[in-house]
Amino acid sequence: MSATPSVYVQPVLPTEGRLGYLTEGETEKLKQFWVRLFDIFDEKTPFDQTAPSSFKGQARDDENGDAAPVQKSGWFGRGKAAESAVEKPRFTGKDLHRTFWKMTMMDHPDMIVLKFIRARKWVLDDALKMFLNALKWRIVERMDELIELSDVQLDAKYPKFIEQMRKGKGYLRGADPLGRPMSVINTRLHHKADQPPETIHRFTLYTMECGRMVLPVGSETVIVIFDLSNFGLDNMDWGFVRLFVQCFESYYPETLGVCVVHRAPFVFWGLWKLIQPLLDPVVATKFVFTRNNAELHKVIPRERLPIIHYDGLDDWKYEYIPEREGENDHMKDTAKKEELLKERHDLEERFDVASRAWIKDPKGKSSDERDEIAKSLREQYARLSPYTRATSLYQRWGVAVGGEVNWTYNVKSE
Repeated sequence: MSATPSVYVQPVLPTEGRLGYLTEGETEKLKQFWVRLFDIFDEKTPFDQTAPSSFKGQARDDENGDAAPVQKSGWFGRGKAAESAVEKPRFTGKDLHRTFWKMTMMDHPDMIVLKFIRARKWVLDDALKMFLNALKWRIVERMDELIELSDVQLDAKYPKFIEQMRKGKGYLRGADPLGRPMSVINTRLHHKADQPPETIHRFTLYTMECGRMVLPVGSETVIVIFDLSNFGLDNMDWGFVRLFVQCFESYYPETLGVCVVHRAPFVFWGLWKLIQPLLDPVVATKFVFTRNNAELHKVIPRERLPIIHYDGLDDWKYEYIPEREGENDHMKDTAKKEELLKERHDLEERFDVASRAWIKDPKGKSSDERDEIAKSLREQYARLSPYTRATSLYQRWGVAVGGEVNWTYNVKSE
């Protein structure tokens, strides 16, 4: 191990605009947002019922080439000719309402919408447009599929899906002392031609959704570690870069806590000049560059990092555990599934009713009733998910079980 001393510097997470810390003015803005949202869900207010055309294949445009990214223009530079050639799906308010509740899963609904409001600096028109686009995106991207299909089923539909996990190309491992899950991306293991572009696209979104399942109560952000050890130009994939940037800017806003670029070689800095203009200024501030393990230990404590490769203190090595026979048998119990889904929908309706009453109450700064229902939604999702979600690698590791997040570290002394 390195003898270089390093000291972890724990950051102070912001509380402004977060649930439990809202000012009176911010609470009023949140209420106004819910009013507008219900008007959309109830189909009282007209809205753009089409998805932006760039949703269709926009992260896969370079399947036949590897051109450098374009500068921002609309939805990542899709031209008018491409827009006219795409048949746009149409959505109703009821479609978006159903998708909203599927997206919420175990989170407090206010926490979800506040991320979009903060991302648009409390300008409600902009926040609403962003939020509706994210709901449409989830429908177009068939996010339900990534939750419902097992590893084997995903691999059958998207060739070499399991291979991405076997190689350890990208995975979630551990959390920092603030509870932020860490996502490791080993760029040296990725070669664009080794698998279909659609497989990487789906695997990336799958990992994003798994990341939500390992967020403990009270945590809203994640840490991403881009490990660029032994990185070369043949490891570069512009389609992935565009998808990564757009996800954290548009579809999972206010979710990226820190993006650590670790051991970037000289060749990377020329690419960074092309990547940086794609980033929203707020997202760009989340990037941290560490040249060696000693610098990485200042961002993430050594006891949370593996001994192998990162000079940490955790005696852990990545291993993919294959799907086990019968692990998804709960999903075949349709009677129990329907019973739990009805219970879930009843809770969702109760939250909607309580929210409609709260937004009409001029003195209602907070709503204990809504908070209690939100807690019930989280508890109920833990019971429902075995019947609606296929078992993931992280459940096989024993991390995300029964609605609880439990990372274990086998810490060795130096």
